[in-house]
Amino acid sequence: MRRQLRRLVVAVLAIVILIGAGLLARNFLKQRSVDLALEVIERLPDVAQRIQNFHRVKVDGGRKVWEVSAKEARYLDGEAIVSVQEPVIAVFFEEGRTVGMRGRSGKVILAGKDVDKVEVEGQIEVQIDQYAVTTEFARYEADGDRIVAPGSVRVESPQLEFDGDGMEIDLAAQRLRVSDNVRMTLWPKS
Repeated sequence: MRRQLRRLVVAVLAIVILIGAGLLARNFLKQRSVDLALEVIERLPDVAQRIQNFHRVKVDGGRKVWEVSAKEARYLDGEAIVSVQEPVIAVFFEEGRTVGMRGRSGKVILAGKDVDKVEVEGQIEVQIDQYAVTTEFARYEADGDRIVAPGSVRVESPQLEFDGDGMEIDLAAQRLRVSDNVRMTLWPKS
C-alpha cells in the first residue's frame, strides 16, 4: 500500500512539474513574440495617422478664437506638422466678424497642442467682409494674428478690384497691405 501511495505522489509531482514547465515555456514564448513585435515597430519609419474630417478649435474665455478644419489630415508621429486636404481656416473677432481662408491643400504646423501656422496652397480664397482675396499660396500665423501671401494676389469687392504682389493682412488691426505691383480699378457707387 505504501509503495502505491509513493508512486501516486511521485506521479502527481511529475505531472505538476510538467504542467509548470509547460506554462513557463508558453509565457517565455509569448514574451519573446511581444519583444520581437516591438523591435519590428521600432525599426519601421514613423507611422502616419490619417484623420477624416480633421477639426481643431481654439476657445479663449468661452469665445471661439479660430477654427481649422479639413476634409482629410495626415499626421506623422514625432512631427509637429499635419498635412491637410481642402483646409478651411476661420478667425473670429469679438464684434462678431469672421475672416475665412480655404484652399486645396496645406500644412498645419503645431506648437505643442496649439496651432502655430497654417500654410495653404492651390486656388486660395480669403473672405474678409465684402472683400474676396484670391492667390495661390498663403499662410495664417497665429502668433502675429495675420495672413501672409508672398506671391500674386487679386482683391475684389463691389467698389474696387486690384492686383498686386506680397499681401499681408493684420487681423488684429483689420488692415490689408499689398507691397508691390499694385494695379487698381475703382467702381463708382451705383
